[in-house]
Amino acid sequence: MKYIFIVPDGAADYPSEMLGGKTPLEAADKPFMNSLAKEGVLGRVKTVPSGFQPASDVANLSLLGYEPQRYYAGRGPLEAANFGVDLGEDDLAFRCNLVTESEGKLLDYSAGHISDREAGILIEYLEKNLGTEDIKFYAGKSYRHLMVYKKASKLLLDKLNFFAPHDIMGRGIKKHLPSGRGSEHIITLMNRSRELLKDHEINKVRIDLGENPANMIWLWGAGRKIAIPAFKEKFGISGAVISAVDLINGIGKIIGLKIIKVDGANAYYDTNYKGKAEAAIKALEDCDFVFIHIEATDEAGHNNDLRMKITCIERIDKLIVGTIMEKMKGKDYRIMISPDHPTPVSRRTHTDEPVPFVLAGTGITGQNFSSYCEAEAANSSHYFASGPDLMNYFLGK
Repeated sequence: MKYIFIVPDGAADYPSEMLGGKTPLEAADKPFMNSLAKEGVLGRVKTVPSGFQPASDVANLSLLGYEPQRYYAGRGPLEAANFGVDLGEDDLAFRCNLVTESEGKLLDYSAGHISDREAGILIEYLEKNLGTEDIKFYAGKSYRHLMVYKKASKLLLDKLNFFAPHDIMGRGIKKHLPSGRGSEHIITLMNRSRELLKDHEINKVRIDLGENPANMIWLWGAGRKIAIPAFKEKFGISGAVISAVDLINGIGKIIGLKIIKVDGANAYYDTNYKGKAEAAIKALEDCDFVFIHIEATDEAGHNNDLRMKITCIERIDKLIVGTIMEKMKGKDYRIMISPDHPTPVSRRTHTDEPVPFVLAGTGITGQNFSSYCEAEAANSSHYFASGPDLMNYFLGK
């Protein structure tokens, strides 16, 4: 048996007046997902436990079968794993966004989705001018990077509180800076980055071209190294991850899944959808489980782009779900689709409501639902109180 889990990040949404009361999932032309709803099981799953922020790290850990209550220690360490950064016991790893600040407000959480090349130059510049023996910057992709504060316990950097930058767009920075014991050290780094980046040549060019400059870093998601049991040890099967996001690949590395890189996969609207599907089929020659994560729908939600969210859902349906269903025809396999959390276009941030899932394939009896969407899933008797419960059901445990 082969198991394919497709995660359209943030695809769940609210009904929109612009769509006649439909959600993007309802409005999208998605014949392959709808066929799975007719042939399989539709329902809802609560991926974010009570008391947790509806962040992608929490929700994807949950979907992969790991209780955040036991295994979550912050976003930074998960991303550090994908960077190959080995954290010491006293080290804190931070997610480091390149953002756009304007008149004391956070204008853009992604600095205009800055290119990898430009971002790499800026992070290297920060490492040279802001880094120290204990403060290290590591370049990732686009606006997503990593900072490690070594021996952080000496500075009492603990119990910090953060705002994710995509949650505070258009709001005043001063009211949303990190707080808690030791936060002044982090705030100092963020303020110094603004002085260093504002006149950098790359930002001058971006401004001339009418693009948002990467004129500040935003540090958040701090955490320490944590041990998590391997996926094969927990579930008895080998697996792989296909994602363009450091966070997801970092989780995969920590739990022993094979990380598969796909040319053209860029965590945005124009990612290589079909390439991900083809890579998944190839991966199943050597393993039993593959986790395919697509960031594009989440980005559309954050960007308040309703039409693009629908377009990305349709691309996922045709180029990923359709390709996989065609290639796996006649084989023993199960396929499941579930967002990690909603990212409503109207809210431009994550929420913690249960999300719709659909599961079909070998050994699954169809219930003939009309389509894969939030409303239909709410009519189903299938409800899972946690991601691990859904994963065990998917794997027949």
